[in-house]
Amino acid sequence: MRILSFDIEDRMKGLGYYQIAGGLFGLYVTGRMFVQEPVLGGLQFLFYSIAGGLFAFSIYCGNRLRKSEVEGLQASIWNQIFQVFQINVAAFGFSYYSGFRIAFGIQIGDKIIPDAAFSLSGFGLKYTPDNTSELSLLINFVPFLIIYWLDKLKNDIETRKALISTEEQILS
Repeated sequence: MRILSFDIEDRMKGLGYYQIAGGLFGLYVTGRMFVQEPVLGGLQFLFYSIAGGLFAFSIYCGNRLRKSEVEGLQASIWNQIFQVFQINVAAFGFSYYSGFRIAFGIQIGDKIIPDAAFSLSGFGLKYTPDNTSELSLLINFVPFLIIYWLDKLKNDIETRKALISTEEQILS
């Protein structure tokens, strides 16, 4: 009996292709922004490198799932965890999402303003020492759904392993 059923493999491949597509689109957008940058300083180059690395990581995770490699599940969970929070605190900001972003949150300034964002792959890393009063938090809900599916896949695989082990014990 195979550890991975055809259903499990199909679900892994579906999530893998999603991560690959998100990573490729993110690399495309990052590359376009990089080429259009009028002046490229060291900090900007670092930010573009981090963006490229995260989108490449998404492609790597997706490729491991596409190949039905069980180890790719944990890497994919980490890839999704990086995408949950988009935050701006004082001079620092970070956002990364590979694939879809459906995010809700708040902006805190003179008053609290609800915020929402819907978009495809993107990355933002900023350092603006002049702006120390900005505070916002967005929570991307798409990664929660994908983490749930990945965890369900891990549980289904563990159940199949236990079933195979029990079957082997009975037959021997």
